[in-house]
Amino acid sequence: MSDNVVPVFAHAFFSVSHDGEFHQLLTYDYYDPDEYYLNLESNPEEYEKEIEKLWLNMQGFLEEETNKVNSETVYPKVIYTDIQFRGSENMPFILWVISFKGEFKKGENVYQTVTEEEVLEYDCDAIWTFPEDCEILSVTTPMDYEIMDNILLLWARKGDKIGGHEEIRFKIKS
Repeated sequence: MSDNVVPVFAHAFFSVSHDGEFHQLLTYDYYDPDEYYLNLESNPEEYEKEIEKLWLNMQGFLEEETNKVNSETVYPKVIYTDIQFRGSENMPFILWVISFKGEFKKGENVYQTVTEEEVLEYDCDAIWTFPEDCEILSVTTPMDYEIMDNILLLWARKGDKIGGHEEIRFKIKS
């Protein structure tokens, strides 16, 4: 990645299924005044090297985290990575699809993650969707959040501290 590529926004969308599967779509938007990522597209070999580097870097970050479902460690894996653009050749975004599975039980379940604390250099948000018959009981996070039935909205702004120990407690009703 070029030194002139600057992150401007991060978005995560999580979908949680009844059988304990967690699927995450993670995007990072960048400002790329030198069109580094656009220029990669004209060189397939370099483009593939960059995709592999982005894939492995994200997988490395995931391996530094601790993720648990009901006290059992789970291991998020990158299953797809791509570089795309949002309406402008100097506004690329990088997309990762990440997946993992935990064991749910009837009644209350807990997802926990421990990451290194950091001060954001850009705004970010996340949307978690749980099954319709799920009740989100509590959330522990430094981010702002709102619970809307089975959907959890989280957000933080540039300069906010995020990370550390985070937890979502939820109850599967059926």
